[in-house]
Amino acid sequence: MATLWTTTNFTRNYPNNRKKLYLVQGYETDFYAHGDIRKMMANRTYNFQEYFKYITISRWCQNWLKSKFGIKSKYCPNGIDLNIFRYKRKNFNKKIRILIEGNSADEYKNVDESFAITNQLNPQKYEIWYLSYGSNPKKSYNYNKFFNNIPYNKVGKIYAKCHILVKSSKVESFSYPPLEIMATGGIPIVAKNGGNKEYLNENNSILYEQGNISEAVKQIKNIVKNKTLREKILSEGQKTVKKRAWENIENRIISLYK
Repeated sequence: MATLWTTTNFTRNYPNNRKKLYLVQGYETDFYAHGDIRKMMANRTYNFQEYFKYITISRWCQNWLKSKFGIKSKYCPNGIDLNIFRYKRKNFNKKIRILIEGNSADEYKNVDESFAITNQLNPQKYEIWYLSYGSNPKKSYNYNKFFNNIPYNKVGKIYAKCHILVKSSKVESFSYPPLEIMATGGIPIVAKNGGNKEYLNENNSILYEQGNISEAVKQIKNIVKNKTLREKILSEGQKTVKKRAWENIENRIISLYK
């Protein structure tokens, strides 16, 4: 099975198998700037029908594979391990801890925008934690704690200590962090994109328009003050999480590979 466009060359040329699958997790063409040859190389892997059966974990991906490339793919929803991301009720009457997640070196993750939002918050009322899986924070980032390259089985403990996640990605296939903050009893405040609308809506999250910094700041302050709205979003978030628990979808996942 190939996943990420860079793995397709090896997988399609490897001789000792009977079936070849390509798990498409996102429109990786948009990972790169115009003029970058990798943009073209990623795009061409969506025309390898003679080599692969295509599968995906996002309706968004399934739709553009069909509309742009004429590819019929199998779909199964993504899931979450609730043994790692355990629910913990938060006290919103104390200092609010906000988590920002993403690799600052990846332009499409748009971490700069997340910090442009949180940099406007009162540091006496808000504490900022930054979780990255690769690159270091930029000088413009104001934060209290930085976590880098944390093992996946320990990430849930970080989420469980945070009240709010701010996520500003331009491109996501599915986007795990909002689901993870939901699972641990927090509120996702997220820029809309094709991938995260797979499971996010106005009932289980706070969505803002990409680039609208002032709107996002306003939404953070409002959710901290508005207990009624907060409780509704937390409740709907738990419903979403339970539907996505691995044990509820594992048979559908297995069926993808048959």
